[in-house]
Order: sequence, then C-alpha cells, then structure tokens
Amino acid sequence: MMVVLDDVIWLTKQAKFAGISAATARCLAEPVRPFAVLLVAHFRDCLEGLQTVVDHAGFDQRSVIVAAADRLKGRSASVVGSDESHTIEIVVAERHPLETHDTAIAEFAQRLPCRCRLVHHVSLEDPLMRVFAGEWVQNVLRQLGMNENEAIKSRMVTRRLQVAAQKIERQAVSDLPADSAEEWLQRNCPDTWGKVER
Repeated sequence: MMVVLDDVIWLTKQAKFAGISAATARCLAEPVRPFAVLLVAHFRDCLEGLQTVVDHAGFDQRSVIVAAADRLKGRSASVVGSDESHTIEIVVAERHPLETHDTAIAEFAQRLPCRCRLVHHVSLEDPLMRVFAGEWVQNVLRQLGMNENEAIKSRMVTRRLQVAAQKIERQAVSDLPADSAEEWLQRNCPDTWGKVER
C-alpha cells in the first residue's frame, strides 16, 4: 500500500537538503522505523546533494539508500530488498519538469510488496518552481515571516506543480538527458526557460 504525502516546500535548496536530512533522521528514530529510506533524485546535481546529506549525517547506507530515479524504472523491490512486512519511506528531492518521470517513481512505489510513503521535497530555488512561481513567491513568503528552517506543505502547490509539468510536457521539444533540471529546461524547453526570471 502506498501513501502519497503533500509536497514539502522550502525557501532554498540548502534548506531543502537540511530538511531532508532532518526528516530522514526522524524516520530512523521512530519506534517502528521503516526498513529503509530511499532518497531519490532525477538529476546528477541533486543526486550528489543527497549523497552529501547521507555522508555528513553518517546515515547507515544499508538503511538510507540514494538512488537515481531513472534506475528505478521497471525495477522491483530488489532495489531495496523489502518484503510485505516492511515499510519504505521514499523521499524524492525534486520534481522533474516532465510529469511522466515523477509518475514512474510512483509506479515503482506501487510495485513494492510492502507499505510505503512517498513525498517530494522542493525548494523555491528549484528550476521547476522558478518556472511555476517566480522569485516573487519567495519574497512574499519571507515578508509573511517564513524562514529557511521551516517548510510548508500544500496539496494546492502539488497540484499546481503537476499542471506546470503538464504544460512543460506540451512545450518540450525533446527529452534529452541533462545533469540538472536547469540544463534539462535549457535543452528541452528553451522557450519556457527563456521566460524565467534570473
């Protein structure tokens, strides 16, 4: 059984990675802790950020697994070695500009023989958020008193991100691989990326 949680939204990328580290530590400290925490990224730059989180926190790499999203496609539970008595926490550290890539992670989670929770962490500095929200949203949240050490959870923002990804999917000229979401947008959706405030 899979439970999909609302996206966790941070002001900055640094805060996002710190939040993922803290959330992972909380999971591992629960009385009935998950069998594994799977930290997932679509792009190499984010994957490296997750590996830094694991290295700095000193997490046991048998319990906290860093994985590239494209390596999960078509994979089964053997990736994490779970069975039906286990729980897996899947933390995705970014949204892909194309919704189909996020859907592939959800499909992987549904194939697991165990219970799992799936959550995306995003920051307002992430390229997709910059396409969707622009810098003004970050400024408004700061003016309302939000600081870097706190996050918001919003089903509405999750839905709006999915709509933005669907729009990008219609405008994308290709799905060429890239090392970062920003590079992906530059290569595959130049018209949309060209309109983003920098």
